[in-house]
Amino acid sequence: MTIAVAMSGGVDSSVAAALLRDEGHQVFGVTLKLRECHEARGSRSCCGVDGIARARAIAGQLGIPHYVVDCVREFDEHVLRPAWDAYSNGRTPSPCLPCNEHIKFGVLLSWARQLGVSRLATGHYARLTIDARGRPSLLRGQDPDKDQSYFLAGLTELQLGAVLFPVGHLRKQEVRDLARTMGLSNADARDSQDACLVGPDQSFAEMLLERFGGESRSGLIVDDEGHVLGRHPGIHHFTVGQRKGLLVPSTGRLWVKAIRAEDGAIVVTGDEGDLYEDHLVATGVSWLGEAPCERGTDCDVQVRYRHVAEAAHIEASGDGTVSVVFRRPVRAITPGQAAVFYDGARVLGRGWIQACC
Repeated sequence: MTIAVAMSGGVDSSVAAALLRDEGHQVFGVTLKLRECHEARGSRSCCGVDGIARARAIAGQLGIPHYVVDCVREFDEHVLRPAWDAYSNGRTPSPCLPCNEHIKFGVLLSWARQLGVSRLATGHYARLTIDARGRPSLLRGQDPDKDQSYFLAGLTELQLGAVLFPVGHLRKQEVRDLARTMGLSNADARDSQDACLVGPDQSFAEMLLERFGGESRSGLIVDDEGHVLGRHPGIHHFTVGQRKGLLVPSTGRLWVKAIRAEDGAIVVTGDEGDLYEDHLVATGVSWLGEAPCERGTDCDVQVRYRHVAEAAHIEASGDGTVSVVFRRPVRAITPGQAAVFYDGARVLGRGWIQACC
């Protein structure tokens, strides 16, 4: 079998390539170029010229060919621009999901298919199963601390049927141990940043503002009763649940409760309990398999990557909207983030959080 391995220069994809090579497959590495060379200076991201160089070096160690696919335009169109649109409208994007859906398992998978490649493999910590009808299911990775199924939840059955996750059944420490045994030069390298293009002293949101010539929407910082506590330089600096960097004097702790896009106001609260909600609405929902019946279904819902999924009842409508009612309130449900639906370890689908109430 001929397999293309998406190599970032990190240890996970390197071990994935080595395992497949040792199984006897014809393997080659491919790295996505997501930005122009002059934009990559000073960045630790795996997706810049430094990542390409590391991936090429590991491919040389493994004795496999290495290619680079230019996705700069597609990355801007499908990932960065929508992320800035979200920030500028008071939402907090989750760019890794559209990057996987449109770039890694979209553009790259299409490129690999044109070469007649059998499968595209990555170093994601997730697992796949195939049922008796040949339909794939996406499962959480074996390592609960590194599980990345959340970021893959928007993939289609067609995409999943063409991919492999060789390290998904392993824990991170096992992967590093394998890399040391294999003599890979990046066995002890630190993990790369999640958000591509972030500079050493710049936030993702600030980078996007500069990149797209956006407007920094300044406004007031107010409490629940509308009292003005201060001003802020731009709503893109804030997210629901944020405590640090609120730019207002206070004798106690304050958290961001809401971002009002209509007037640019940041609403803060001194009661952390105000951050908890038991209901959300998600739109743009895609399902892996059949959608829930009209009566809805019970499942677990994860509202951000580092969130522990909570039990909930969900009801889907025909327009791709899902209403979620949690059994117990969830902290800092954030518009713009993904809500991922699970049946145990199996991913049912994902939607985009629009509102909580």
